[in-house]
Amino acid sequence: MMKNQKLQIFLVTAFLFLIAMVLPNGKFLWNDKYWIISSILIFLFNTLFAMRKISGAVNVSQSKFNAIYFGSMGLKMILALIFIVIYLKVSQIPNKFAVVFMLITYFIYTGFEIQFILAKLRTNSEKDKNGDDARK
Repeated sequence: MMKNQKLQIFLVTAFLFLIAMVLPNGKFLWNDKYWIISSILIFLFNTLFAMRKISGAVNVSQSKFNAIYFGSMGLKMILALIFIVIYLKVSQIPNKFAVVFMLITYFIYTGFEIQFILAKLRTNSEKDKNGDDARK
């Protein structure tokens, strides 16, 4: 993973934690804030794990890359939905703003994953192009 992207992920995660902590107590109970922080951590670790797996699959084969990429995206989406459904079932008073915050967090980390994949594919494509030029 690029150092710049690691810094971006760290800064965004810190910013999301800060937002979760300063959310108004009138709208968000501490229980909601714990759920929000948990969602940030789950989506962060899921994204980092997917990036690690995808990084290894880019150079293997197109079919393996496709399987890992679509599998990780599908798994992340399913985990997000399961997490939100559990929050809605377990929480005594579900907060729609907390659900929206969790969904926004999901999309932010999915954006990082897509940015990472595009950078990897671009680098891989440039390597293939240079190799083709050398063969001519």
